[in-house]
Amino acid sequence: MSRRMADYLIPILNAVSIFGRTIPGYIADKTGRFNTMIVTSFLSTVLVLALWLPARGNVPYILFAALYGFSSGAFVSLAPALVAQISDVREIGVRTGAMFGAISVAALVGNPIGGTLVSNEGGSYLHLQIFCGIMMLGGSLVFVASRWSLAGFKLDVRV
Repeated sequence: MSRRMADYLIPILNAVSIFGRTIPGYIADKTGRFNTMIVTSFLSTVLVLALWLPARGNVPYILFAALYGFSSGAFVSLAPALVAQISDVREIGVRTGAMFGAISVAALVGNPIGGTLVSNEGGSYLHLQIFCGIMMLGGSLVFVASRWSLAGFKLDVRV
């Protein structure tokens, strides 16, 4: 991919993220916030491991940027709603702050880890992609465990 074309990937991801922040919220009102978050977080995992990892050429990278923008946008908008759903109204602010505090630690240490994985592989993104996919799978499983603690394994429950 040319440098000029690569410069468009972030704007594509961010533009599609607008729809990812709004449409899943509407769907979550109908099907449940945890249910929607589980689907979109597993979608992000699958996109990383099944589309970004084997991608060769411009089209898979552009598709990944667009689809990942949608699924990651859902995380941005639904995460505070999940906290609010399980919290007493007097604790929503504190718990949302704690959630974003935990996310900030992950963001702070994630970049150096990613940089180290890329530099240790001589510029290859393979280990970074695998690390990213495994961490996303772990996060998706945490959402599944949270939903299970709220409603059990009943799939027809709107949680």
